[in-house]
Amino acid sequence: MASGIQTLSLLLRNTPLHPQWFAFYREDRGLRSSCSSLKGVVIDIGCADAKPKKHLPPDCQYIGIDYYSTATEWYETHPDLFADAQSLPLIDGCSDHVLLLDVLEHIPDSDRCLAEINRILKPGGSLVIQVPFMYPIHDAPLDFHRWTRFGLINAAKRNGYKISEQHALGHPLESAALNANIAMSKTVLNWLNSKNILGLTVILLPLAVLTANILARVGSALSKHDALMPYSYKMVWVKE
Repeated sequence: MASGIQTLSLLLRNTPLHPQWFAFYREDRGLRSSCSSLKGVVIDIGCADAKPKKHLPPDCQYIGIDYYSTATEWYETHPDLFADAQSLPLIDGCSDHVLLLDVLEHIPDSDRCLAEINRILKPGGSLVIQVPFMYPIHDAPLDFHRWTRFGLINAAKRNGYKISEQHALGHPLESAALNANIAMSKTVLNWLNSKNILGLTVILLPLAVLTANILARVGSALSKHDALMPYSYKMVWVKE
């Protein structure tokens, strides 16, 4: 059953029938925006399946880095280099740009990681950083942190960066729908796994998810931008 659910999840990933649609449907556009103008050496820390690579200009040198056990035991991916983001085996000033996309929350010592990235960046080099905010625990037990915008600004200053861009991703309605859909889906799957009769509500789950996503999308489109409760933050930091 688990493999069937995973296959279905992948097929529905970019449709409003997916519980995490709001986290996925802007992904390619966001990567294009972040990567299309980069030049030189680009280091992707926590690269997983190296999605950013296809959005980089062809003359960029891409280096994907991931933690050994994460790549080999969890995701079965093949980074260019196995390393700990808190202690990178790279020389000072070797990188023009670093990508740190939905990774920092999984690093026990976030300041140590940010200091290491600062060390390997050339002066004026950039760090594209994205972190979840209103989002459930994931990749447990390796999920340690959540930051507000103000916490990220403080972390940037503390580690020798200036902020050139900052974005709150997700209207409050979108964040609410995203988390409600995840909660509903997890509860129904728990009922199914425990053979609870309430597991029969799985037949209603797609309709509930679709309704929540469409209502939230329409409501957010008809509303002003509101950064009260984004599901994620994305920033570009520049080494000072």
